[in-house]
Amino acid sequence: MKKSSRNQARDITLVGAVAALYILVGMIPPLNLRGGAIQIRPGEGFNNLVIFNKRYIAAQTIGVFIFNLFFGLGIIDAIVGGLQTLVMTWIVYQVTKRIKNTFWKFAASTLIVSLFMFWIAAELVIFFPKLANGSFWATYGSLFISEFISMVVGSIIIYAVSKVVDLSK
Repeated sequence: MKKSSRNQARDITLVGAVAALYILVGMIPPLNLRGGAIQIRPGEGFNNLVIFNKRYIAAQTIGVFIFNLFFGLGIIDAIVGGLQTLVMTWIVYQVTKRIKNTFWKFAASTLIVSLFMFWIAAELVIFFPKLANGSFWATYGSLFISEFISMVVGSIIIYAVSKVVDLSK
């Protein structure tokens, strides 16, 4: 069944709004540690939106790409972070659409997103070694923990929002 132009316009608007929110939330300094081996980004919690609708794959990918390009480490960071987000959120969507229980959807999303920080650890070790903790594993460990924290907090917030707003539509 084809989507109506009204639904397509709504999807595009929601993608743009979530991408903009990712960027906006990322610019709030006291809430955002970024650019090194410890990266607490509240906007990363928006990755949980993917468990409700695949449109949020594009939203997060666009948000991460733009944020990393202008407020991160530049073009390399934008490309690596954007590709990592695209692949990771697609996997989250594919895995969680088979899970019925909302708690387990959030748990799977949090674990998958946190595990995928190996891409960012490799990026830092290869392209930005001064920002890495000296080794891949130390960098990956600190990124995993910081991403896990962002995702857990995001899970709580997104769950609360999902009780008021139907995020699947």
